[in-house]
Amino acid sequence: MSQIPPAQDPNGAPYGAPHAAPAGYGAPNWAQTPPPGMNGVYEGPLNGTPLSDSDEKLWGMLAHLSAVIGYIVGAGFLGWVGPLIIFLMYKDRSRFVRFNAAESLNAAIATVIAEIVLSIAVTIFAIVTLGLGSIAFPVIVVPAILHFVFAIIGAVRANQGTWWNYPLNIRFIR
Repeated sequence: MSQIPPAQDPNGAPYGAPHAAPAGYGAPNWAQTPPPGMNGVYEGPLNGTPLSDSDEKLWGMLAHLSAVIGYIVGAGFLGWVGPLIIFLMYKDRSRFVRFNAAESLNAAIATVIAEIVLSIAVTIFAIVTLGLGSIAFPVIVVPAILHFVFAIIGAVRANQGTWWNYPLNIRFIR
């Protein structure tokens, strides 16, 4: 007696046999699984409506670019507003967007702190040197320039869907 071959689905696998889930359905999402060793990633549950891959890349990029726009519009001190807004809007919807917004927000907070400390230090230096130390005042904008450059790099990386940490970043928020 011969056996009847099992019916097959269009991909050639027998019906009822285990098979790989189509992309985007039950498969691990690149935006929810950071590479090992990545600093500052929120590990808790996300309970918001998930975003599409293109939206995750877009909002991750805008989290960084909003800091750049904040520096241009706010004379160097408003680089934290845009990342904060994006963080609050998307923190429960996408681990990738949350990471990028937190990374940019942390850099902006560290930049403001560094600028305040440098302002105080340079002012004291200028007073002690009877005004000669006032030539050091341009040093105060160095942290903002660094964040500006890192934010552009972060925006490009986020648009490519790459997880990237700012160098020398203090992580206040995850």
